[in-house]
Amino acid sequence: MTTTASTNERYRKRYRHSMAMNLRLPEELAAGLRELSEETGRSQQELAREALEEYVRDYRLRAYPKEVRHLITPAPQGSWTDAILLDPSLPQDTDVHKLLEEQRQERY
Repeated sequence: MTTTASTNERYRKRYRHSMAMNLRLPEELAAGLRELSEETGRSQQELAREALEEYVRDYRLRAYPKEVRHLITPAPQGSWTDAILLDPSLPQDTDVHKLLEEQRQERY
């Protein structure tokens, strides 16, 4: 059986920008994903996509000691850093170093 060029071309055009895949999860993980989806009001697909994006982005950082990862990990878009960069004025009694340390601890 030979595959024609037009069949290959149609396939490439259809899946050029995104990839569809099936993901088989253990029942316990699937149940947790369903619960999280209901709790947050976000789709299971959106939650899985976000988790995969984070994993792929941070995978290479696992080689570094935990103590230095926060120094080289990019902050996710829409995080607290955007608010600080957009509005550099902080309340008068705010210690920036304390805020940063709290945020680092929340990440780990």
